[in-house]
Amino acid sequence: MVVQHNMNASNASRMYNLTNDSLGKSMEKLSSGYRINRAADDAAGLSISEKMRRQIRGLNQASTNGGDGISLVQIADGALNEVHDMLQRSNELAVQAANGTLSDSDRKNINAEIEKIKDEINSITARTKFNDIQVFSKDGFVPKLKSIDATSTQETAVDKLAAKISDEYFPNAVSQILSAFPSLGNKINELASGDKTPYDTKLSIEYIDGVYGTLAYMSASFRILGSTQEFASGSLGMTVDEEDFPSLNLSDSQLQELESTIAHETMHGIMDVAMPSGMYSRDGSASDMPTWFVEGTAQLAGGGYTTGWNNSLINLAGKLTSAEDTSQDSAIAAYLSQGGDYTVESRPYGHGYLAAAYASYLAADGNGVSVSNLRNGADKIFGALIDDQTGSFSSIVSGQTGVAVSDIISAIDSGSTSSFSEKPDKLSAVEFVRQLSYYSVGGAGSLITDDLKIGGTAILGDTANKDTQPIRITNVEKNYSTLTSTTTSGGNANVILHLGTDADMTNKLEIRLYNMNCEALTIDTTEVLTEDTATSAIDEFGKAIRIVSGVRSYFGAMQNRLEHTIKNLDNVVENTDAAESRIRDADMADEMVTLSKDKILAQAGESMLAQANSSTDGVMALLQF
Repeated sequence: MVVQHNMNASNASRMYNLTNDSLGKSMEKLSSGYRINRAADDAAGLSISEKMRRQIRGLNQASTNGGDGISLVQIADGALNEVHDMLQRSNELAVQAANGTLSDSDRKNINAEIEKIKDEINSITARTKFNDIQVFSKDGFVPKLKSIDATSTQETAVDKLAAKISDEYFPNAVSQILSAFPSLGNKINELASGDKTPYDTKLSIEYIDGVYGTLAYMSASFRILGSTQEFASGSLGMTVDEEDFPSLNLSDSQLQELESTIAHETMHGIMDVAMPSGMYSRDGSASDMPTWFVEGTAQLAGGGYTTGWNNSLINLAGKLTSAEDTSQDSAIAAYLSQGGDYTVESRPYGHGYLAAAYASYLAADGNGVSVSNLRNGADKIFGALIDDQTGSFSSIVSGQTGVAVSDIISAIDSGSTSSFSEKPDKLSAVEFVRQLSYYSVGGAGSLITDDLKIGGTAILGDTANKDTQPIRITNVEKNYSTLTSTTTSGGNANVILHLGTDADMTNKLEIRLYNMNCEALTIDTTEVLTEDTATSAIDEFGKAIRIVSGVRSYFGAMQNRLEHTIKNLDNVVENTDAAESRIRDADMADEMVTLSKDKILAQAGESMLAQANSSTDGVMALLQF
């Protein structure tokens, strides 16, 4: 028994201090949430963790940088959308000025409007900025359309495509449309009964705006006669984008897209001939057909479910057990309304198709959602529009449907579940869209086929005789060109985004900034003061439109690329975060177990220390003797 060295107490004290240290560390980890609070906790882990943190924070900022890049190109695309509209109006005015019935004073007035349009193009391109950066800089790249020589393989592929369109797709589209809608068929056959040549059509296969832009378009000219317009003989033309359809070696979905597009554009051409006053929207008069109706009725031919506009409806319809299954009605109503973001006016190919089909249904004699019944209603509307070329569009359509056009549009836009009081036996907008989509699952939703479920490469037949059709493709042109931008007007303007954490060029992405004023578009001197210069202006504005299309396609491609980049950056951040967490973060469950253990050991240590200290009490007893 010794006093100077109580080894039991010393050992209990040492172990108690160790337990206290461990308890303190556990409490620190639990309170901070980190396993590593100082380098001493895990020197190697801290080094690895900080390296990962650098990458994570850098990539987060890179993702933000990419978002800023998307904002920049969206601003550019939005501005060029307005330029496109103005160029289309200028082209329309040039076609009008090229007509021999106008006087010099008429052309002077038309030219005055064109000059103001050019001023606004220059103004828009000069004042469009993002974060004080000039989006369309005078020192930017000058876009140009460059003609290129096609290889023999390309020429052969395009020759086959042109033959397929002119000898099969187009004549079958004409035949099916005129058969489906007798009012159009009777009018077109009557006009072409003596001489077909005024309706001969030119097919052009050329660069429009690159892949995934405009697939094709139909063009026509009109003559102004008093308060009405007449179709101009020999002016029909169909242009197909060689970038979207370079050959017939396409996937099934692309071939469906091609057939649908040809049917859609052919419908435009037939309506140009049969209803010129309504189709030529020159002055915004009451007789002019609104865009949603023009495009929506063309979708009745090409199909409203072929190019992705109404994929959500098809997905919802695929969940139905029957056309009367109401389980998805709330979702269909939500799709139609979209909080006001989706409207008939803003989505003429999607909601416009649904509104045109609904109007056809309301005008039809029967209540069934079938090809035959919808054809019946659409034909009644077409017949009334043909018979009254100068009447109010809204009044004519309302007269056939029994419902105000504005109410039809509102029903689609709002996803209405109530029938019209004027037509209580007819389906509501949601009920109609549900049945139309259900009966179109797997198909195109086209009225020129025998069934709404027909789609794929069966939208157009292959038996129509080209020579017997009242409208024929008699001329084919092939132009090979691409957008170039190798020349600048004085500088090398661009915006370089940094989309990574390392200081090297692989993390840089350049966005070219273009000079898009009238001089760059080569229309600064374009005028329509004479018939000859007006005729030349048509080509000049057409070229400018294609240039703007090409630049918009570039910005669209850049946006798609940036979206993919951001998705990749966010994926890397997410997974690196997970790896860094495994190194740096505390396992709360494990630390709670350690904390509980240390608390028990601390309490036991205190007890043992007390016991060890009391072991020398016997010394005092000995000293009493």
